[in-house]
Amino acid sequence: MTLPRDLIPPSMRATLDAARRIADPFEDVRRQHDMLRASGALGIAERMKMDTPLAYAAMGRHPFMDRTQGVGALMRAQADADRIYRAAFPNGLIEQAERIAELSRGFALPDVLEGFRTPTDSFVDRILRLNDSGLGASALAIGRPAQIEAFARASAMADMFAESDRLTRGVREAVGAFSITEMPQFANLAGYRSFLDAAGLRLSHWPKRRLLTMAEKRRRLKARLQANSAPPHVKRAKTLVHRYELTLREILDAVMAETYGEDWADERLPLCDCKDLLGKWKKRGGEVFDHADYTHYARIMSHPEHFQAIFEAGFDDPEAVFDLLKQAGKLRAASHHAHLFTPDDLKALRLTWNQIETGLLALTPDFELEWAG
Repeated sequence: MTLPRDLIPPSMRATLDAARRIADPFEDVRRQHDMLRASGALGIAERMKMDTPLAYAAMGRHPFMDRTQGVGALMRAQADADRIYRAAFPNGLIEQAERIAELSRGFALPDVLEGFRTPTDSFVDRILRLNDSGLGASALAIGRPAQIEAFARASAMADMFAESDRLTRGVREAVGAFSITEMPQFANLAGYRSFLDAAGLRLSHWPKRRLLTMAEKRRRLKARLQANSAPPHVKRAKTLVHRYELTLREILDAVMAETYGEDWADERLPLCDCKDLLGKWKKRGGEVFDHADYTHYARIMSHPEHFQAIFEAGFDDPEAVFDLLKQAGKLRAASHHAHLFTPDDLKALRLTWNQIETGLLALTPDFELEWAG
């Protein structure tokens, strides 16, 4: 029950006020602040003035106190977590980890890592994590000096990475010093992974071996085949080349047979350096041009005797004919053999065959005979 102030004797009132100020030294500041805010007289300037550590403290939320309380809460939470984690291990195992941690203090780290030496408690937890990694108790017994030193360096390297927000010269020097550290020998990749993980040098993903089923391999292959489908300009190039090359073969065979007879290949191919084509034809059979490539087309058409007797009617320069067919062959190889083939290459292919087409028109008959029925 609160008594009215006029019922309290003056001497007692003074005593109560003094006690209240001792218990809450900022009560008067809060009261004045509340009165100003209620009256509406607290302007922007006054609000800014009140935004001070004293005003924060008077309202029970000093920034330093907030930060201190936050850090304290984190430390208490970490301590609780450590107790819970260590409770899962036998006391003998914890004592062994503590002895290893104490031994690690005796090893000098590289100068760039010395400032990041892992505290003893954290080092003990990392040793226990190494034992809990699945490598077994033998992994905990890193009693040899080189093993303890390697783990201490890896732990310090992990702490350095955790505290670094830029790749500095110091970080690079630390990495260089750690990279030449002799590591313990483990039977497989999992051993090294667990060793470095326990020290704090973790990667987001480690490679894992997993046996793929035949169905999954088929799905993956099908996806890759779909991803490698020919783009539209390559499909158009293949269709264009197919039509034009077959037409070129028909016209060449017709004009050569008309000029040199049906057995022209036996006589004329050796003369234009196409003995290899003659040999393939003799061996495999079929039509002679079924085994030809663009080099054979160019040699046949640009041969001086052939050019003068036949192809001069549609082309004015044998070297130009040779270059055109050579260019057509390169573009055909790019489009048909999964080489780089761009839309600009498709344009060049069309222009090349348009020029060849112009010359071939002169080699086709000007008329045909139609017999009346």
